[in-house]
Amino acid sequence: MKKSIILILILVACIFAFNHFAQNNRNELSELQAPVQNIKLEYKSERGFGNDKFDIYSFSVEGEINFNNEDSNLEAIYQKEFRNILNIESKKNEELKEKQNQIENLLEEKRFVHKFINLEGTKKLYLYDLVSNKGYCFILII
Repeated sequence: MKKSIILILILVACIFAFNHFAQNNRNELSELQAPVQNIKLEYKSERGFGNDKFDIYSFSVEGEINFNNEDSNLEAIYQKEFRNILNIESKKNEELKEKQNQIENLLEEKRFVHKFINLEGTKKLYLYDLVSNKGYCFILII
């Protein structure tokens, strides 16, 4: 009887933890305003003091996504806001370097629509490839 209660408690705790993690990931991508699927934390930086972080999520979208790209230059935003930190972090992580190369190849092919958000110390860059239904979200908090 005790063993089954313990197993049930462990199962409930695992379900709660999984739901909490999934909800936090959805909150990180809240600006998409579209049903998001297959959210995966591709890279999580080592946390420093305060709220500093650099994370990369991948995702896909169910349905359509509409980003207005007319107001910003993707290449300039990527170079100015995210490339340097990505280069620094990639030196520590070979998988991140491979992911960076994949993303930069798609950037060169101009396959991404994008959305850039700069709000109260948080910078987010959403990149989305309509062809493959694959997107990335860079989150930088300094």
